[in-house]
Amino acid sequence: AGAITATGSAAESTDTTTRAGGAGGAVTMTATDGTPTITLSGDITTAGGAGAGTVVGATGAGGTVKFNDAVTLAANRLITTGATAGDIVFAAADSTLNGAFTLGLTAGTGNIDFNGAVGGTTPLGAVTISSAGTVDVDAAFPAAALPVTTATTFDSSGFTINTTGAADTAGGAVSITTTGLLTTGQITTTGGARTLNDVGLAAGAVTLSGGDVNAGAITATGSAAESTDTT
Repeated sequence: AGAITATGSAAESTDTTTRAGGAGGAVTMTATDGTPTITLSGDITTAGGAGAGTVVGATGAGGTVKFNDAVTLAANRLITTGATAGDIVFAAADSTLNGAFTLGLTAGTGNIDFNGAVGGTTPLGAVTISSAGTVDVDAAFPAAALPVTTATTFDSSGFTINTTGAADTAGGAVSITTTGLLTTGQITTTGGARTLNDVGLAAGAVTLSGGDVNAGAITATGSAAESTDTT
């Protein structure tokens, strides 16, 4: 799929009446052949339109974005449902998410659900969540980094967030901020292995901030130096 824009229009008001903006359109993708794959070749935007009036009306709800099969990123991608409601859902257990590229997600007050493995075949670049209601991670999550700027709750219990660096690359940071309960399974941010004569590499920092925090095991170790000479 190429770029998709399904945004609601802004309200129009030349009097004192409060008028809400239009809702964004829902986007649902399903692949149906024997090895179903959805390839994202463009960004997706489903934000609601702005309100209008002397007392400005509400912004329209964003449209839900739902993937019913495995997703592959063709390049760095952004998916946004705007600042209001509008979920982003990788729906089925086989709705895996792969591709060595970054992914930016903005769901406003909508929820984000990862029901399939993230980066199980090809680890993603940094996955950035700018805003969300609840964020549920229901499978393994390898990525270069995971910054979550703001969410109501976050839950990855029972699954590992792994930002271990690739060869000769430092580990990626995991930074998650919630207003409510923050629950994680294992987090691993180890520095990548050295393949040439050089110093070891740093692990990524882990920063967890929530109304309450329930954290699983955290491994954030630097990698060993590599030396085949006397240095």
